[in-house]
Amino acid sequence: MNPLDSNYAFANAALGVFNSYTESNIRYGANMRQSLVEWFAQDSWKISRRLTLDYGIRWTWAGEMHPHKPGEQGVFMRSLYTAGQAPPLFAPLTQGGVRYAQNPLTGALLPSAYIGLFVPGVGNPAPGGVAYGTTGVPDGFVNNPGVLWGPRLGFAFDVFGNGKTAIRGGAAILYNPRLSKWSNMVNNPPVILTPITYFGDMRTFLQTAGVLSPSNTQGFNINNKTPDNYNITFGVQQDLGLSILVDASYAGVLGQHIPQTLALNTVPYGTHFLPQYTGTPGITDNFFRPFAGYNNVSWIDNAYNSNYHALLLSINRRFSHGLQFGFSYTFSKFMDYTGIAIYRPLRTWSYGFDGSDQTHNAVLNLTYNLPKASHLAHDNKVVKWVFDDWNLSGIAQWVSGTPASVGFSTVQGTDLTGGGDGQRINIVGDPNATGSTFFSWFNPAAFAVPGKNDPGNAAKNSVRNPGVNNTDLALSKRFPVKGEGRFFTLRWEAYNAFNHTQYSGLNATARFDLTTGQQVNALFGQVSSTRAPRIMQGSVRFTF
Repeated sequence: MNPLDSNYAFANAALGVFNSYTESNIRYGANMRQSLVEWFAQDSWKISRRLTLDYGIRWTWAGEMHPHKPGEQGVFMRSLYTAGQAPPLFAPLTQGGVRYAQNPLTGALLPSAYIGLFVPGVGNPAPGGVAYGTTGVPDGFVNNPGVLWGPRLGFAFDVFGNGKTAIRGGAAILYNPRLSKWSNMVNNPPVILTPITYFGDMRTFLQTAGVLSPSNTQGFNINNKTPDNYNITFGVQQDLGLSILVDASYAGVLGQHIPQTLALNTVPYGTHFLPQYTGTPGITDNFFRPFAGYNNVSWIDNAYNSNYHALLLSINRRFSHGLQFGFSYTFSKFMDYTGIAIYRPLRTWSYGFDGSDQTHNAVLNLTYNLPKASHLAHDNKVVKWVFDDWNLSGIAQWVSGTPASVGFSTVQGTDLTGGGDGQRINIVGDPNATGSTFFSWFNPAAFAVPGKNDPGNAAKNSVRNPGVNNTDLALSKRFPVKGEGRFFTLRWEAYNAFNHTQYSGLNATARFDLTTGQQVNALFGQVSSTRAPRIMQGSVRFTF
């Protein structure tokens, strides 16, 4: 309760009475700098008439992105953190039915609004926090990796020397040295502190220093490496004649040292079930954080990988005798780490299909000049003008759906984990046992609510979204007007030409009643949205 409250809002405004006032001690923009230098050498060696070798190397030196001036930004450095440095927090205490904030050092009582704030004048309010320019701290708060070597190698081999069959391959290491830190070093202690003042007015707030509280912060692994990709290709091309070329190849992209953000200060599983948590009204996670003195700590670690493997097939016919077509098919698998676990096993919790993974991806395109009707009408000029020179073109796609995660909520909203990395649904059957229909895209009975202290057994992905089965067509013709220099062009286009229903989204969030254990979301497992139906449009253009 604010002791200055007049119990009348207009009077409070006139007197400048406030319940709380917060203002940072300083403000800096994200004025960042980075130096990047690259150079390369390459050569092509025609070893024989049938074999050519291309090779080279690219060197990269990149400084870490850093603020323009010393002292403008700060981060949390895990290696410099020492437990016990943070100030103690005002603790909750209830006396006579009234909740207070108690100074654990002196026993003094303050209003309950101070619960969880730092006791002033004691300890370090930013333990492990450092400002840019601090002696011994590297630029950008990360040790520079030095010069990076990126070799490249490729070859082309004419197997029979007749220009009909070729084998090609290549490999390269590619770096991504431009890692943005624009949002990762702004508003962090110890450079920027944000005290809060409670229960004051315009006469006192300028003279009040305010009280600090555990704040959010960010940091980096000081030994972060530069993200890189290992790109590999190997393929065979065959000329089949009749203007048709077939290409079958393998493509692989192996990502290394990929940055991910860890919620480093997540409280352990079961924290909320501890007696000192449940038995103390007003207690918060900040009393139990692994890194005392902070709220959330977002820590960027370039320690994860991804892998993409694909079999690629393409069949293309060059435009000849009024027909051109191309067909491509990709059979692929894309796996990576996301949502990095702090307490759960890393691979089982965080590793799985990337959100863009599509196992099958087939595309057919064609352009066809329709037969001329005037041949059947002895070159009648009217028939020729109306029915000749029509062109049909189109593209058809058959693509697998992307991975989807199945989530859940409860009617009661009960905390079942008490902290930790979260909780996933339990899989108790085959999600794909029922096939895929509008009302049951996956098997809802394959999922069950996990119990208290059960993190669940679902992996990163459990089901797949609907795929794409779509055909777009276009019909066009040019009508000459007194010569070829002037003409009308008529074009009619149909998207989703066959009006095939295109499902897109799913209701993949179960809802359980904990009293019965039953799933009560009647739409769970159903299709929730569709893509556009058939859309047609026409146009007429006059060119002169």
